[in-house]
Amino acid sequence: MALDNALPTDPESEACYPDLVECVRSELQARIAFGDDPTTSEGQQVLAELVADVVLDQFVLRPRSASRYRR
Repeated sequence: MALDNALPTDPESEACYPDLVECVRSELQARIAFGDDPTTSEGQQVLAELVADVVLDQFVLRPRSASRYRR
């Protein structure tokens, strides 16, 4: 979600935002339906690992050299 009056510093990455949101949403939905409990520390760890795994399977990640938005 963009900040008010802020410009993205990396439009190419920003273009992937909707796909990334859908990727995370669908994995969370599946894991909760499977019975993982996001209200416990253990459940949060499992969900975080599975979301990270699916994101790394579908996207190329690299460290940012600057903030995501410029004001």
